[in-house]
Amino acid sequence: MNNQVQSVQEKINMALQYKEEGNQHFKNQDLKRALTCYHKVFLYINGLITKEDEFDSYAKNQQTTKEETDAIRQLKCLTYSNMAQVYINQQKYEKGIEAAQNSLQINKNAKALFRLAVCNIELNNMEKAQELLMEVQKLDSKIDISDKLKQIKAKEANQDKALSQAMKKLFV
Repeated sequence: MNNQVQSVQEKINMALQYKEEGNQHFKNQDLKRALTCYHKVFLYINGLITKEDEFDSYAKNQQTTKEETDAIRQLKCLTYSNMAQVYINQQKYEKGIEAAQNSLQINKNAKALFRLAVCNIELNNMEKAQELLMEVQKLDSKIDISDKLKQIKAKEANQDKALSQAMKKLFV
């Protein structure tokens, strides 16, 4: 099938296939292949919608239906969120933050917020992480944030201890 003659729905379907393939690679711990598949999702759908504030006018210009526009937005949101998890597993927390934020720009969702919080914990942005975890709890009370809150407290305690020891050395 030639890319130039693919319909919007065909492009969405191909992107969905790559997302599912990426999810399977993720489950198999093949993070590099998962990320490759997630990037391919955007090769199929980025030309369909460019910016959030242009969805409606762009949909009219490209003959996409409201349902197709919604499907594309959801696909982008989920794919960015999945990419954030891959980056977390790879310990690439700055990239994880970027992917989670991209997901959140499309749609505020608890998974992306939680992944953003995890990245902030790992980058020692404890205050921001705690704020994000509280937002997660407001959005979805079923998500257990207690372990992450304990992790924040433990990291803060370790930072306080290290600071205290450093201060003692200065004044000895």
